[in-house]
Amino acid sequence: FTGVDDDPQTVETLTDLGFENPSLVIERVREWHRGKTPATRTTRGRELLTAFLPDLLVAMGKTGEADEAFGRFGRFFEGLRSGVQTLAMLVAEKKLTDDLVTTLAIAPRIANILAKRPGLLEVLISGVDRKPPPKFDVGTDFEATLDSVRRWQGERAFVIGHNLLHGLLDARDAAAHWSDLADTCIRRMAAAAEAETIRKFGPAPGTWNVIGMGKLGGHEMTAGSDLDLVIIYDPDDSGDAQTWFTRFTQRLISALSVETGEGELYDVDMRLRPSGMSGPVATSIAAIERYNHENAWTWEHMAMPRLRPIFGDAALGARVNAVAERMLNAGDIDQRRTDILDMRQRLLREKPASGIWDLKMRRGGLLDLEFITQHAILTAEAHQPLSPSLTEAHRHLVETGVWTEAFHQSVAYAFVFLQALQQVQRMANDDVTTANELSNALKNRLCRATGCQDYAALSAQLERVCDMDEQEFCEKNGDVPTEY
Repeated sequence: FTGVDDDPQTVETLTDLGFENPSLVIERVREWHRGKTPATRTTRGRELLTAFLPDLLVAMGKTGEADEAFGRFGRFFEGLRSGVQTLAMLVAEKKLTDDLVTTLAIAPRIANILAKRPGLLEVLISGVDRKPPPKFDVGTDFEATLDSVRRWQGERAFVIGHNLLHGLLDARDAAAHWSDLADTCIRRMAAAAEAETIRKFGPAPGTWNVIGMGKLGGHEMTAGSDLDLVIIYDPDDSGDAQTWFTRFTQRLISALSVETGEGELYDVDMRLRPSGMSGPVATSIAAIERYNHENAWTWEHMAMPRLRPIFGDAALGARVNAVAERMLNAGDIDQRRTDILDMRQRLLREKPASGIWDLKMRRGGLLDLEFITQHAILTAEAHQPLSPSLTEAHRHLVETGVWTEAFHQSVAYAFVFLQALQQVQRMANDDVTTANELSNALKNRLCRATGCQDYAALSAQLERVCDMDEQEFCEKNGDVPTEY
């Protein structure tokens, strides 16, 4: 790699490894050896690259898409501010090299994360991912808490994603890991936000609870999921509760979403609160009760089954649960049927699926499974308990006689199958929605996540499941016109 012209034997070797453009690889490595990237500007860096390169190229060949793997590694490698420590670690740990190359080949999401935080590789060999989350003490600096939680969350998220992609974590179990991670971060950040608000504005004039909705509420998060949050408070007579809890909520949102030197945690979505984006960021329990009884629309009723108190006053959380359950079981059933079908038609028209691998929005996809479940809950004559998890809700629908066991088994299988696919897909790359965008390595991971023998079998099974879901949607909700 150090000469002016391409060495014929090197070209032959790279071709045998599966590289389609050996000259491009040779030229880029030659640039690295010349110190034109921060990682190789020192003699030690270039020595480590020389020692590491053969294993690296062999590992790329094993992926089946050597050029793509090399391109992603190049972006990662050239983004290192100082690569000596990272290169030394890769030279010392051959398995880490294989893991890194395979991960980069499958998952642009992780490639982007590692380019910003290469030190995360050390997590895979140090066991640091097993350390407990940072404790929060009242006297801890607010900014320091933000950074410490971000460091811990970044390490945990990296390991969950790595294990998911490498088959060390069953795709069916990934949602619980992502959701538990989010819950822990919310608890730490809420405690820090409360302490900071008390420090600046005095004690809280009442109690509060952080409520999870959507995938967070249902304990079904994926990589990159937003946090759907609603902050509920119950005021006392000690002060201006609306102002205090607005300040607390603003601090909590910042704590969870602002980017610091240690990165970012989550995007926060608060559109599911009463009055939507135009209303106050914190809502009193009295306002919730009044709004849900008098003004809530069917789409807001549909969000209620996914509600889950996460952190705060337990008694207030129980009251919020009771409000949501009453809301589920009170309403005009015929109007709800009409509204649910209208909403699905509108979504198909305004947010059509972008490809067969748009697992949420495609006909018969995860959104239709949610509509089937929510329709059943909101139109049931038998009382339905609050069940944030779709799996729990499905069982309750059988127990209360709304669904037959056969129908339940069909829906439950479809949900597990599609969720497993979405877990791997979201971890690899959010933007992949068509078959030709899937790399061979990602196809193999998707097959493993669902137990399919090969990609042809997986494609056929995906179509069967979605066709079945669409038929079941029409059976329960009514037919959606094909022009949408």
